[in-house]
Amino acid sequence: MVENREEEMMDGDCRGDHCCHYSYRLSRFLFCQSKMHCGVLHYPFPTNHFLHSHPMIESDKNFTILIVGDDLVSCDILSSILSPYYSIKTAENVDSARWCLKNETINLVLLYTSIENDSGFKILSGIKTSDDTKFIPVILVSDSSSEAEEDEERGFTFGAADFLTKPFRSSIVKVRVNNQRLIVKQMKAIEELGLLDSLTGISNRRGFNSKMNAEWLRAIRDQKPLSMAIADIDFFKRYNDTYGHQQGDVLLRELAKRIKSLMKRPADFVARWGGEEFVIMLPNTEIDGAYFFSNEIRQSIQKMHIKDLPSATISIGVSCIVPQIKDSMEEFFERADKALYKAKESGRNRVCRG
Repeated sequence: MVENREEEMMDGDCRGDHCCHYSYRLSRFLFCQSKMHCGVLHYPFPTNHFLHSHPMIESDKNFTILIVGDDLVSCDILSSILSPYYSIKTAENVDSARWCLKNETINLVLLYTSIENDSGFKILSGIKTSDDTKFIPVILVSDSSSEAEEDEERGFTFGAADFLTKPFRSSIVKVRVNNQRLIVKQMKAIEELGLLDSLTGISNRRGFNSKMNAEWLRAIRDQKPLSMAIADIDFFKRYNDTYGHQQGDVLLRELAKRIKSLMKRPADFVARWGGEEFVIMLPNTEIDGAYFFSNEIRQSIQKMHIKDLPSATISIGVSCIVPQIKDSMEEFFERADKALYKAKESGRNRVCRG
């Protein structure tokens, strides 16, 4: 039966010059199929064949898939089906899967139900009950078609997004994975719309709170300093009254663009807190570094030229903490806010520490 299946695959899927491009991976797969009866209906073509055969599937190497399973041959087949399009990571046991989910940015999980004596559902439950991973879609993979119906029902109960069974059909694997990629992309777009300030295009207060929560927990875990700066435009009400709210909006947009351009590291983050206030988060930054950087921002804003408008200045309050579990984010923010008030009271256009 295996031989007939191989002949059918050769007749139905291999045409023209593609026959001369079989790789070592193909030879290895056919050997495994004939000797081990792993029951996989697909073998990998060259990347070009994938891209031309399935033009609706976009290549997206920023989309990372974690394949979790201890059937190395089967996992290798899934990887070769999907690797032309996406970034692939693999985990052969529960511990390595947990490590990847904690330390890597994973967009989709393909999870074998049979891993480590049917621990797949336990992993799925852990993913769906953790605040850090509950929104990552999981496609369950069943080794046995006889148990597929029961596994599928159980998987959806635990929160699985979709289901695959062996033998695989590469076209079905690609389409189902791509469907999840599109859902993730759409959800991210919707989320970003809700986390961005419509006037300036940078993050809003909600976006900042989301980012702040993540960095706060990371700083507690790593015991690293976390600095925050709150910047406020000096005499903004007078500016609006003199030049009009439309010009005030121009100033807010240009100031947001300037501050964002000064961010030096990927983790540095700026958001519009509201009105003429901006908040800047600087992970792994001591108070001296945050104070120095805030002064750079202040000086850059003072030198900024906007056509037909006068220059503006900002005051900034800075605070820093190596947070412990007992510490409060609200108190940390209040310290920066009090430092900002001190900068205002001391004459404006300056940076004060809290």
